[in-house]
Amino acid sequence: MIAFVIYFLIVLAIGIVFFIKGKGTGEKEYFLGGRSMGPWVTALSAQASDMSAWLLMGLPGSILAFGFGQMWIGIGLALGTAANWIFVARRLRKFSRAAGDAITLPQYLSNRFAAANPALQIICAVVFFVCFTIYVASSFVAGTSVFTTVFPELSETTAMVIFAFIIIAYTFMGGFKAVCWTDFF
Repeated sequence: MIAFVIYFLIVLAIGIVFFIKGKGTGEKEYFLGGRSMGPWVTALSAQASDMSAWLLMGLPGSILAFGFGQMWIGIGLALGTAANWIFVARRLRKFSRAAGDAITLPQYLSNRFAAANPALQIICAVVFFVCFTIYVASSFVAGTSVFTTVFPELSETTAMVIFAFIIIAYTFMGGFKAVCWTDFF
């Protein structure tokens, strides 16, 4: 329990540090870390965010439920991840800067294709909203499960509120850099 509490205190401290360092630096610093994050921290953060609870809980559950053939999912994910970082990431970073220094993928696509109609951004927003709502919900369920395992006296609702508060706090305080460094850590 002590290690668990110390970990979350460190995570919150990272958010506070980047909040203090980032005061008055603007939206590019907050949302993109000033484009100063190194490739290793960024890559590991992206993978930690992408795989998170699903890789630690879902994939083993799938293998247990449906057999060892499900291990191909992990192999496919590893190959897809490698291809993404080798062929897409560097180019997308360069082109997003060239396309009006876009902060989000929908903004990049709109700038890149000079779309005056907001339909592209709206479609992307709806897709992101649906997919990320499901993703975040599953992560909150996993976090709640961990909290109630470590602190069995907590109700699931209380555990989820604490878990959500910690994540929302360091994310809102420190922006992209806090998220990357907590994921990396």
